[in-house]
Amino acid sequence: MNYFIFKVMAEEAGFIESYPRGSPTDWKFDRGISLAKEFPTGGEVSFSKSYPDDRNLYDFQPNLMSTLLVSGRARKLIESLEVTNAEWLPVVVKDHKGNVVGPDYAFLNVQGAEDAIDMERSKYRMNDIDKEQIGRVKDLVLKHDAISPQAKMFRRTMERRLIIIREDVHAAFVEAGLTGFNVYDAEGWDGLEV
Repeated sequence: MNYFIFKVMAEEAGFIESYPRGSPTDWKFDRGISLAKEFPTGGEVSFSKSYPDDRNLYDFQPNLMSTLLVSGRARKLIESLEVTNAEWLPVVVKDHKGNVVGPDYAFLNVQGAEDAIDMERSKYRMNDIDKEQIGRVKDLVLKHDAISPQAKMFRRTMERRLIIIREDVHAAFVEAGLTGFNVYDAEGWDGLEV
């Protein structure tokens, strides 16, 4: 089974700079823990006024927080793929002027993590602040036998900020024509985005 690093990337996107007012603390979104009880009902996010010409809406909307902000169309597909560790935190996306442009978006909070990194064979540097997390990967080697067969989209125990997707999930995203993302082969990934 092949795996891919999943990154949200799009051109001239209406860039989102912050979570809705009343959201949990930013760092909690990287932990893979449930946030549904803390997340505000009726949350709204808006395109950044710092980029007034960037107005495109994508299935995976770029944002400063580096989280997955997902369209209703992408959510339906992910649910149909039976990704069981997905927690949905619904929001409305507004443009620079406060008009609703994305009524059915949600932050996808991927729950849990897989012990997927071969720490002996990978080349990396630990995070200076969070000493239990990898700060920079230079050559990623996966520990395939430690990844659950049910893991389709997941965080890694030692690098929870990044999401990995399985090859069948990637194929489904491509076939459906989902927009706003790029993938990199996880095996041998050097931490760079081309």
